[in-house]
Amino acid sequence: MLKKDQTTQEIFSIITESDTIQGIKETLKLCMDSLKNNTLQSLLSKDTEYQALRLEYLQAYGLYQGADFTEAQRDIIDTVLARKDESDFEYIANAYMAGLLDSYRILRNFGLTLE
Repeated sequence: MLKKDQTTQEIFSIITESDTIQGIKETLKLCMDSLKNNTLQSLLSKDTEYQALRLEYLQAYGLYQGADFTEAQRDIIDTVLARKDESDFEYIANAYMAGLLDSYRILRNFGLTLE
């Protein structure tokens, strides 16, 4: 029994290391991103306000692509857009996770979980 307790303790110490916790969070974010894609795309395809905003974005991006910027200016704009996309991904992943956690809490508060 000592060996099992020791193994359990070793596993626990590994998974509670900050690098491991961050790795678990990143993996969870990627899994949730895959899970939400179908649901989110279904909702967005029916959202007329989103569709209008997306069309405006695509039109503005087309103008940007055709504009006569210097290479340095284009690099700055591309960097800004890339960082915005990256931060949006992180925000969306965290918002989705918050929604899942809140949904679970609501179910638990109403006694609808199998605990």
